[in-house]
Amino acid sequence: MNEKAGKHVVAINTRHWIPGKMEGVGRFEMNIAIQLSNQHPEVDFHWIFDRKPPLDIELPSNVTLHNIMPKARHPLLIKWWYNISIPRLLRKIKADVFLSADNIASDRVVCKSITVIHDIFFEHSLDGLPAKYIRFYRKNTPKFIKNSDKIVTVSEFSKNDIVAKYGIAENKISIVPNGFMEHFAPLDQASIEKTREKLTNGLPYFFVIGSLHPRKNLHRTIEAYVQFRRESKLEYPLLISGRPLWKDPSFARFDVPEKISNDIVFTGYLSDSEVGETMGSAYALLFLSLFEGFGVPVVEAFASGVPVVASNTSSIPEVASNAALLANPLYVSDIVSAMKLLTEDNTMRETLIQKGLERSKDFSWQKSASEMWTIIKSLLNV
Repeated sequence: MNEKAGKHVVAINTRHWIPGKMEGVGRFEMNIAIQLSNQHPEVDFHWIFDRKPPLDIELPSNVTLHNIMPKARHPLLIKWWYNISIPRLLRKIKADVFLSADNIASDRVVCKSITVIHDIFFEHSLDGLPAKYIRFYRKNTPKFIKNSDKIVTVSEFSKNDIVAKYGIAENKISIVPNGFMEHFAPLDQASIEKTREKLTNGLPYFFVIGSLHPRKNLHRTIEAYVQFRRESKLEYPLLISGRPLWKDPSFARFDVPEKISNDIVFTGYLSDSEVGETMGSAYALLFLSLFEGFGVPVVEAFASGVPVVASNTSSIPEVASNAALLANPLYVSDIVSAMKLLTEDNTMRETLIQKGLERSKDFSWQKSASEMWTIIKSLLNV
C-alpha cells in the first residue's frame, strides 16, 4: 500500500500491449488495465512494460508507467524479467497485488498475485508452436498456478481444462471473459458499400481474422472456400486479416484455380478502425479455429451485426451459444455445408444476426474489469 497516500497499489503486467502488433493477450491486458484504472481512481495502478510504451491514449491520473528491462521475448529473458526485474519493481512501489494476464507468473512475487491463463493449447498439440515454448509452458505452468494466489481464465471450457490437467482446486480459479472494442458495431448501408467498393470492387465477402497460425485452421478454411466457389454461383471473395505468428508449413499448399485464387485477399494487419469497417461490412465471418480459450472474433462479429460460421470445438460453442452456425473444423465438407446454408437461407441469416447482436450484450470490457476487480478486492481484504 502507498502508506503516504493511503491508497492500495495494483501492478499490472502489460508487456503485450504493443500498438500495431497486438493479438488477444495484448488486447486483454490493455482493456483490463484501462477499465480498472478508470473505474477505481482511489487505487494507484502501475502498468509494466518491457519496452518503451508508444501509447496513444490519455493516461489516467492514477496510473504510473514502467519500462523495465530486459525485453522478455525469449524463455531465458522471460525468466529474468519475471523473477528478477518484476520482484524488484514490486518491492519498490510497495505493490499489494500483481496481475499478470499473459499466462506467466513470477516465481518470486513479493505480494499477492493473480495470473490469467487464457488456455492450455500447448498441452493438447505440438502443431505450430516452437519446441522451446512448448517445453517452457509445460514445465512452468504448474509452478505458475502454485505460486499464484488466484488463477483467472476466460471461459468455462478453459477453467474445466485447467482443473482437469493440473488438479487445481476449483475455488482458486475464476472466469473473466473477454469483451470487445467499441469500433465493433453495425454499420449503415452506405458505409458497407463504401468499404466493399474499396476492398472487393463492391462484392460481399467472407472474412477471416486472427494470427496466421496452424491452430486457426486456415488451410481447411481456404479449401472449404475453394470448394464452395466451385459448387456455388456466388462469387464472394475471401478476405484474410492477420499477421504470421508461427510458421504454418501446410498453409501455402493449395491447388486453386486462378480465378478463385485472385479472390483470396490477404489484407495484412489492420488498424482498429480498419478492422471495425472490414468486419462490419462482411457478408459473414468464418472462424474455424481448432482450439480457442475464448474466440474473441465471434463476439466482435456478433456486435457488428455479422453472421458467423464457427467451429464446434473447445470454447467456441460456449461463447457463440445459439447465435452462430457451427461446423466441424476438421471436415471441409462440413464447413462448406454451413457456408451454403448461410447463403441459401436469408431468413436464417437474419435470425442469426439478431441472435448475435443479443448475445454480444453479455460481453463488455467494463463487465470484465468489474469481475476482475472483485477478485483483486478479495486479495486486498477490503
